[in-house]
Amino acid sequence: MVGKILEEIKASLVNVNFHDASYEQSGYHLSVDVQTGNIPDSVKFFKDKAFYLEDLFCVDYIDYLELVYFFNRYEELCRVKVTSKVDAGKPIAPTISNSYTMAHWYEREIHEFFGVYFDGHPNMTYLFLHEGIDHYPLRKKAVPVPDEDKKLLNSFKPQEEEDCFFVNLGPQHPSTHGVLRVVVKMDGEYILSAEPVLGYLHRMHEKMAENRSYLQFLPNPARIDYPGALLLNLAHVATVEKLCGIPVPERAQYIRTITCELNRIASHLLWLGAFPADLGALTPFMYAFDDREQILDILEDVTGSRLTYCYFRFGGLYNDVGDIFVDKTKAFIKRMRERFPMYEKLITGNVIFVNRAKGTGIFQQVDAKKYGCTGPFVRSTGIPYDIRKAEPYAVYDQVDFDIPVGTAGDNIDRYHVRVAEMEMSLRIIEQALAKLPPGPFKTEKVPKKLKPPKGDVYYAVESSRGEAGVYVVSDESDTPYRMRWRVPSFSNLMTFPSLAEGNLIADAIATLGSYDIVVPEIDR
Repeated sequence: MVGKILEEIKASLVNVNFHDASYEQSGYHLSVDVQTGNIPDSVKFFKDKAFYLEDLFCVDYIDYLELVYFFNRYEELCRVKVTSKVDAGKPIAPTISNSYTMAHWYEREIHEFFGVYFDGHPNMTYLFLHEGIDHYPLRKKAVPVPDEDKKLLNSFKPQEEEDCFFVNLGPQHPSTHGVLRVVVKMDGEYILSAEPVLGYLHRMHEKMAENRSYLQFLPNPARIDYPGALLLNLAHVATVEKLCGIPVPERAQYIRTITCELNRIASHLLWLGAFPADLGALTPFMYAFDDREQILDILEDVTGSRLTYCYFRFGGLYNDVGDIFVDKTKAFIKRMRERFPMYEKLITGNVIFVNRAKGTGIFQQVDAKKYGCTGPFVRSTGIPYDIRKAEPYAVYDQVDFDIPVGTAGDNIDRYHVRVAEMEMSLRIIEQALAKLPPGPFKTEKVPKKLKPPKGDVYYAVESSRGEAGVYVVSDESDTPYRMRWRVPSFSNLMTFPSLAEGNLIADAIATLGSYDIVVPEIDR
């Protein structure tokens, strides 16, 4: 089927250059070079063929800038990389925001970090950098910001209008991990518009990656998504392993799967406690955190950390697990299954919670491709898309589990999906423990100073919030030439204005809580 789609792409796109790619080596099936003027026509083709925009970013090759578009399908894995060269001296490209809504934020991000102006974009104001900059941060050489660009700073000082007023949710408020501000325009208790304001926690991880070796960057992913640190730790490690061709022992792959699923449950439990608390139900918070502590104790024993894990290494693990880890994990599985009926009674059977969550924050399946949403958020609409199934990694192809989905795409569906996913994680862990093979936990003689061959690689894992993808360009040095992080909270959050508009502000709080947003992921 993938081959058929690729042949159709080659037959339909004109005025482009095709480069066949090996998915096993690069993480994508086809590379397409497009002239800047032909971008809209090429993008329209992918939209018509039901591709979603997986990511959009830029690479500075000094002599020119390269726009990189990744397109993929929910129905069947078919990742296509589309590139277009832009003049480094006067970088201008046509917008694709009229085809893919998510491109609004991607293009604004590229503009403020690289200086590329997207012709036809409805709002080229800065997305993250509200204090102003003198040079574009992600350019390889210092390129001054022109005066006309400085006028694009968005101060977010809305003017009061007759018959309406503005409310600031944040920059410190419920429903999020981190610092997020939402400027809400109100008519009484009803929301006329909502605009997320990002950048309060921006650390420039992608720039740091260009100045650190692959090994030195190992602690950084845990700061991007701290509730699911192991999952992003794996994304970085596995990307470099793919780039360098480093083998990983079978035992290490099983342990990676087990520990990642434990971390997924811990992340979901954090959300499970916080979400009802946003709606006034405080009791579940205590129980959820008690269960989460059990996982943190288990992971601390093997990783040495309780939160910002850096356990995985290139070619394996920091250290092996023993019988105590196995016994504690089995005990937790038993305990957690005994706790689910209690959560059913406390939350699922709570008529107040159900009335607040059911029928609110509805996200339509038809809009998923416009925004490129992934994770429980998109699965709540009925789309069974999960990276662990779509492109299995570690040992997910060796265990049996289902993909929980919803039907309505509302707040209560997002709740049910995550609760069901915790049960699936327990099932995965149980099977992996039963199959855990003996043998080494790391590959011997992996160089500490890695110098991958020249080329690029994309690698994706299923984080607790959706697809976390890493794109690395290597120039054969010991530091990445470019490292791009595709994070789920960024694309998921962009849907919030449309879900909040026309609804009560109380329902907007419930909706935002159902997202499980991790702001450090967005402000990476």
